[in-house]
Amino acid sequence: MDRITALRAAQAANLDQMEALLATAHADGERDLTAEEKAAYAAAQAEDDRLVAAIGRETDAERRRAAAAKPLPGLPGGTRITPTGATVPAAAAEPLQPGIAFSRITQALILGDMDQRAAASIAEERWGSDFGQVVGNMEQSTTTKGGFLVDTRYASDFIDLLRPTVAVRAMGAREIPLPGGNLTTRKKTAGSAAAYVGERQAIPTTDVRVGQMTLSAKKLAAIVPIMNELLRRPSRQVDEMVREDLRESVAITEDQQFLRGVGSATAPTGARYLAAAANVFAANATINLQNVTNDLAALRLKLLTANIPMSRAGYIISWRTAIFLETLLDGNGNKAFPEISQGRIGPYPFRATNSVPTNLGAGSNESEIYFADWAQMVIGDEDRLTIAASDVASYVDTDGVTRSAFQNDETLIRVIEHHDTGVRYDQAIAVLTGVKWGA
Repeated sequence: MDRITALRAAQAANLDQMEALLATAHADGERDLTAEEKAAYAAAQAEDDRLVAAIGRETDAERRRAAAAKPLPGLPGGTRITPTGATVPAAAAEPLQPGIAFSRITQALILGDMDQRAAASIAEERWGSDFGQVVGNMEQSTTTKGGFLVDTRYASDFIDLLRPTVAVRAMGAREIPLPGGNLTTRKKTAGSAAAYVGERQAIPTTDVRVGQMTLSAKKLAAIVPIMNELLRRPSRQVDEMVREDLRESVAITEDQQFLRGVGSATAPTGARYLAAAANVFAANATINLQNVTNDLAALRLKLLTANIPMSRAGYIISWRTAIFLETLLDGNGNKAFPEISQGRIGPYPFRATNSVPTNLGAGSNESEIYFADWAQMVIGDEDRLTIAASDVASYVDTDGVTRSAFQNDETLIRVIEHHDTGVRYDQAIAVLTGVKWGA
């Protein structure tokens, strides 16, 4: 796979040379290429043809090597794989739950000790020739030593797995690809660009203000320890357990960052800090049904008066706030918000998550409520994930204790993904701060 990567890098450099020759001619008034430039362009064309053919041969050879490979290495912990001499028979493709394919690719790389040929053989023996080919055709990462790039289809499969768990994704934030890791587009900050005009009247300039939304892929890395004992016993239950461990580690970090991340050169900005300053305000200090109702109405009003489309409008709240609203009674002893049991606050859906803190403020007892048209928030996902594994590395657990994967008969999986966040309209997000409901 290193040869394929080198060939593709050479092809990219060669194409840059071809584009540079054309750009020179265009810059000089769309003139034709000179004789010298034509010769250089023809040579670059021939080189590109050669590189395309070479890449094709190398890719075909890798596929054939993966299909012909036999199990070679030992499993973590010293267990050996005994070749059976047979492959899994062809069968109709079974629909897989989101993330199962990603889980199997990860297991194959671990069991193959990050040796691609061995991993492809293991994948074929356990799950069929299709999985063997997927693992056999993976590219080695040029930025992560010893890592492999997961095919775009399975990277997207993993993001689908995150969607129900990450509140901002679940509420309908717009997910777009980040080819090359960067995207710059316009965003609206205020105003309208339409007006009625008469015949032969000039269209007036209306008070529309626009800015730029720039997405630049930020790197999220997670370390996930997996017990080797699990990996020695292949089953659907093991597939699901590995999948859930991978999802949990990434989803919790995404959920927290997409909501309250301050944002930096290395981390995306959360909804709290994407909101327009005028849309962030404090809850009434006196807690009663009337004030709670007024505060929720004030959140909605921030968006409604800004002509936000409200196509995917809803709340994200803490679990403490959800329980408070669920149990709040009116003067007659009736539930003030009976629709909570149906997943709504008034007419709008809500999502409760522990990523909305309840320990803010001077008294460490305050929370926040986010109301937004989540379709105006954008998550740019770079369609590539990188996997690496080690059974000898160490890690620090949640209690601050350093643990050795080797001593604990574990394998550490490192998953790296890239994404960024933005908002298409600053006023599409409103935040209520200082929420002590239920404290």
